[in-house]
Amino acid sequence: MFNIADYMKLKEFLINVGLVFMLLCQTLHGQQDVVEDGEIANTRAKAKRGEAEAQSLLGYYYAVGQGVTKDEVEAAKWYRKAAEQNLAAAQFNLGSCYDRGQGLAKDMAEAVKWYRKAADQNLAEAQFSLGVCYKRGEGVPQNDVEAAKWYRKAAEQNYASAQFNLAICCIRAQGVAQDDLEGYKWCLLSSAQGFEQAKINVVKLEAALSSEQIAEGKLRANNWLKQHKKS
Repeated sequence: MFNIADYMKLKEFLINVGLVFMLLCQTLHGQQDVVEDGEIANTRAKAKRGEAEAQSLLGYYYAVGQGVTKDEVEAAKWYRKAAEQNLAAAQFNLGSCYDRGQGLAKDMAEAVKWYRKAADQNLAEAQFSLGVCYKRGEGVPQNDVEAAKWYRKAAEQNYASAQFNLAICCIRAQGVAQDDLEGYKWCLLSSAQGFEQAKINVVKLEAALSSEQIAEGKLRANNWLKQHKKS
């Protein structure tokens, strides 16, 4: 029988053997570790021909100094070329550049603009980042309802950071109706992916909830997993 306990054990095993999914820190989309000989030149040639995916990849190489000298200005330049061709990953990365002030001046209004373009294409990272902007009132007026809405979109794609933030919204009645069980459910789902803050909050919630509520929360989490299980 598929249950949350088994799912958590599987995730912990994967983490122990080194397949760690970085959830606490927002990372660049499409990250790679190794560039083979000739790949940079090939990518650059494609980027110069106007291929959006190559432009985005070349931007990443410059952002991290992989195969080229690190240059955040060049990274932002190539991200922009791909973003203007409506490539969601590049739009998210360009938004991150504006958000962090990397390669261009920090500008949260521009960050929100590009996050939104990527979020509208259903990119979970961008949906989560847009939710954070609404929560903090950065680049947009502060709005808990909008924050929770975008967290939910990313959470439904199994994005652990968004699941945790949505859990907090449910528990604290921030932008959504107060619901400890929904909060517990989303904490369980986030915790199952190794998100440390969610693990801590699961322990706290289980100390406060009744055994019946804990059972109901686990049932909701199990049902969600079954509905979203990849075939």
